[in-house]
Amino acid sequence: MKLPSHTVVAAAAAALAVVLAIGGCSSNGGSGASGKSGTTATTSTGEASALLKQAAEVMRNVTGMHLSLRVQGEVPNLRVTKLDGDISNTPQTAATGTATLLVGKSPEDAKFIYADGHLYSDLGQSGKCTDFGNGASIYNVSVLLDPNKGLANVLSKLQDATVAGTENVNDVATTKITGKSSADDIATLAGTRLTEQSDSTVPTTVWIASDGSSHLVQMQIKPTNDSSVTITMSDWGKQVTATKPAPDGTC
Repeated sequence: MKLPSHTVVAAAAAALAVVLAIGGCSSNGGSGASGKSGTTATTSTGEASALLKQAAEVMRNVTGMHLSLRVQGEVPNLRVTKLDGDISNTPQTAATGTATLLVGKSPEDAKFIYADGHLYSDLGQSGKCTDFGNGASIYNVSVLLDPNKGLANVLSKLQDATVAGTENVNDVATTKITGKSSADDIATLAGTRLTEQSDSTVPTTVWIASDGSSHLVQMQIKPTNDSSVTITMSDWGKQVTATKPAPDGTC
C-alpha cells in the first residue's frame, strides 16, 4: 500500500525538527519553596533570560547535530511517533534517519534521506525510496538550523521564561527552563500547526547545557493537555553525509 509520503516527511521533518521535548512543563520547581517568592521569581527570570540569549546565539552557529524525537499522546496534524536522525547544513543541507508513523492506527517505519537537494523516503514500500524532489511541499529540512526560523528563533523568543531547576539529560548536566512559545513559530519549525487555531502560545520547556557550551540539549512542547513532543539533541557540529538512493530506488 503506497502511503502519503507527505505524511512521512512532514512527520519526519517535524520530528527531525525538529523539534521538541515536552514532558515536565507542568512541574515548575522554581519559586514556591521559599518565603521570598517575589525575589526568587525575579532572579529566576533574569537567569533564564541570560541563559536563553546565550543558547540562542550558540544554536545560530550550530551546523549539524543528531536528533531524537518522541511523541506522546495525539498531537493535531502530526502522525509521527518517533524519529531518529542526523542533519547538517554545511556545505549544503543533508539529512538521514528513520521515523515511525501511524498509518491509520498502525505504526509503520520509514527511512528518509535528504541529499543533493532531493528528499527521499521508503514509506509504504520498505527498502524502495521515492524521490520527492526538493521536498518543499512536504517539509523544509533546513528550517531546523535556520537562525531566523528554527530552534535558535524559538529559544530567543521564549516567553515568561523561568528557571525550573537542574537535570541530567543523556548524561549532560543542564538547566531546565519553562515558558511559552508562539504557536506560529512552532508551526514554522514543525512544518505543520500542532495546536488549535485559537491557541496563540504553546507551553515549552528547554534544557540548556550547564557545562559552559550552552548547547540546547532538549526541547519539549505540549500542544494539548494530553500530548507532548520531545526533541533531544547531541553531536552538535556533526557533519552529515547523505547519499541518494541507487537508480533503482534501493535505499
